[in-house]
Amino acid sequence: MKKTVGQGKQWIFELLNQGNIKSTINGLLYKDRRPAGSTKEDIVINSLPMTNDFLQDGVFNVNCYVPMLSIKENGITQNVPNAPREEAITQAVYPLLENIFRPQFNLTVVNHSTFEEVEEKATYVNFRINLKAYNN
Repeated sequence: MKKTVGQGKQWIFELLNQGNIKSTINGLLYKDRRPAGSTKEDIVINSLPMTNDFLQDGVFNVNCYVPMLSIKENGITQNVPNAPREEAITQAVYPLLENIFRPQFNLTVVNHSTFEEVEEKATYVNFRINLKAYNN
């Protein structure tokens, strides 16, 4: 039976949850999007299309949000990335998603990068995940 992107998101959610990532972040795990206005360290799992081949191929994103720090320098308040928290969360998430082999699927980290969400006063580390699912 063909696997769905919903199943892929659930598998990744379970890997993160079983890896006890909630003890590292002060927010929650979400599928697709996090609540508007969240100021927590949240992790969001979303997906791009998945093929319908015998060995299905899918791309998933795991976005790890980190609120920026507000600092005052020379009388000017500005928001700057919280690099120590970005690194701590990256180090906790990476091994939970790298080279995972299960009977129904395999997944690996293709790459990761950091992006800024100016309006949310946050940055996020994006993990691009390749998932291969087996039809049976």
